[in-house]
Amino acid sequence: MFKFDLYENEKVINIYRQTEAVLFEPVLVLFVLIYVPWFFLLKYDMAATYLNWLIFWTVLVFLYGLNKYLLWLINVYIVTTKRIVNINYKTLLNKTVLESPLERILNVSFSVKGFWQLLFQFGSVEVQAIGLSEPIVIKNVPQPSKIKDFLWQVHTSRSNPGLLNNTVTIKNVR
Repeated sequence: MFKFDLYENEKVINIYRQTEAVLFEPVLVLFVLIYVPWFFLLKYDMAATYLNWLIFWTVLVFLYGLNKYLLWLINVYIVTTKRIVNINYKTLLNKTVLESPLERILNVSFSVKGFWQLLFQFGSVEVQAIGLSEPIVIKNVPQPSKIKDFLWQVHTSRSNPGLLNNTVTIKNVR
C-alpha cells in the first residue's frame, strides 16, 4: 500500500507525520459510539435481546477507528536530498502525491490556528514552489516553525551546494 521510490543518489532526510493530537477527535467519537449503546442497553436490561446488534455495531465502530488510524499512519511528508513529497490518502484507495524539487521552492511559511493547535504546539507548513498550481501543505505537524526553518535550510543548501559544507547543518527535527 505504501511505496516510495528514491531517485539515483537520493537519500531521505526526514519524514513527517501529523501529530498524534489529531487522533483525539476519532478516539472521542469511537468512545461515544461504543459507550452510549452499551450503557443504555445494559442499564435497561436489553443487552441480551440486542447482543448480536451490539457486537455488530462495536465491530463497525472499531473498523472506523482502525481506518482513521491507518490513514493517519500512511499520510506522510518526505524530505529527501532532491525533493519534497506529500503523500496524502483521502481513503485507503484514494491517494494523491504532490512533489517538488527543492530548487523550485519559492516560499516556506507556517501557521498555528486555534486554541488546540496553540495548546498542543502543532500547525501547518506551506511550501510554495514554481510549477505547482497549489502549495504543498504539511498539515498538523509538531513544531511547525522548526520544520519551516529546516525546509528553508535544505532549500538554501540545495540551491547553493557550497553553502552546505560551510555553514548549514541539516539535522532531524522531531
